[in-house]
Amino acid sequence: MPIRWRLSLRFTLLLCGILAITAVIQHFLLERYLSSQVDDTLRVYSARVHGTIDPEDDADGLDPGVIHSNLPEIDRFSSPGIYIQIRDAGAAVIARSDSLAEKELPLSSSLMTRGLEGSVVFDTVALDEGTRLRIMASPIFVDSEVLLLEVAQSLGHVDAALGQARWAFLVSILVALLLAALLGESTVRGALAPVRRITETARSIRANPDLSRRVDYQGPPDEIGQLAGTFDDMLEQLEDAFQSQKHFVTDASHELRSPLAIIRGNLDLLGLDQTDEERRESLDAIDAETARMTAIINDLLLLADVDSENPETARQVSLKEVVSEEYRRARPMAGKRNFGITRFEDVFVTGNQLRLRQLLANLLDNAIRYTSEEDTVTISVYRDRDRAYLEVADTGIGIDAEHLPHVLDRFYRADKARSRLSGGTGLGLAIVKRIAEQHGGRVTVTSQAGNGTRVTVSLPL
Repeated sequence: MPIRWRLSLRFTLLLCGILAITAVIQHFLLERYLSSQVDDTLRVYSARVHGTIDPEDDADGLDPGVIHSNLPEIDRFSSPGIYIQIRDAGAAVIARSDSLAEKELPLSSSLMTRGLEGSVVFDTVALDEGTRLRIMASPIFVDSEVLLLEVAQSLGHVDAALGQARWAFLVSILVALLLAALLGESTVRGALAPVRRITETARSIRANPDLSRRVDYQGPPDEIGQLAGTFDDMLEQLEDAFQSQKHFVTDASHELRSPLAIIRGNLDLLGLDQTDEERRESLDAIDAETARMTAIINDLLLLADVDSENPETARQVSLKEVVSEEYRRARPMAGKRNFGITRFEDVFVTGNQLRLRQLLANLLDNAIRYTSEEDTVTISVYRDRDRAYLEVADTGIGIDAEHLPHVLDRFYRADKARSRLSGGTGLGLAIVKRIAEQHGGRVTVTSQAGNGTRVTVSLPL
């Protein structure tokens, strides 16, 4: 069953329950109101009968005819179905209203007993033909004798009104449920339209791989809008990942093709008649290209390790300690360069200490590789508001403006020939960027050709 029908069914059932409870409450309140109206009418007639009898009269001298003639006249239009009856202590009827004709109100032993004991009692009894009567019994004290006054009213009009109300409630509920089912399905279908577009987009991509497609939801930013936006963001990330993978495979193949070709060519030369010096040159070339391939593969493995890093292994790391360790390691490689630390604050971040050392090591190796003995390389670590900053600056050859947007890409080199001669793999800054992203940070590169380079890594505290 489609989700729109399931949602509509659930809403309809929920509405059915609410309407049913409302109908039961309204029926109960209506029944109480009508019953109270009947009881009030019975009290009025009972009071009128009590007003016609003098308690000082002699009980033996009571004339049933006189009592009958003193009974209040019943208005059949304003109070239909009113019956009045008086019994003596032996349950014999001594007077009745004309509305009873020759009939008697049903005798209830408990009603009579409690009435003769002095209580005012209400009861509802059912006649053989199904009609219900509401009876009020009260004592009449005449001299030393106690009579029982019974005032009753038919509940036919109450039952008829309640029956009509039940039918009205039932029809109203059925109509409301029908409208709720139809309108609810239409509303839910409209609300789920973005989900349908997401499904169609996913099916289209599966049938014809095109990650450039988007749902492009234009509705309100509710849960459905957030789902559509998240799906578009996921498609964008997948597209970037596939493009990155495509470029990565192309670049890696290109980077490995050159050393393999050189190795293959030199192996062919070794099979020819060569002098010892020529053989040594071929072997040196093979060794150099093998070392270069090894460095590329090691950097690729490092990138793969960083991508699969488990965030749960993160802990508090002192950037001051990381800078101290990497400064001691790089000091011998700096040679005669002016190599030092300009800002040295004690800052802690959450992360992997080994990865952060690799990040700083790559920055320092790059800075030393592209500077001369007369240049300066400096390290800074400091805190600004809620972020920690790690900077490596140099006064080396710098980077041209057109290359700056791409220096963090994998295998990108501003000067390919010089990078290969210096032993670079084109993955150093890409590793720095990935490690920073793994720690929730970002990398910024500022540079001018001939005026040095500054790489800033910003990390959350």
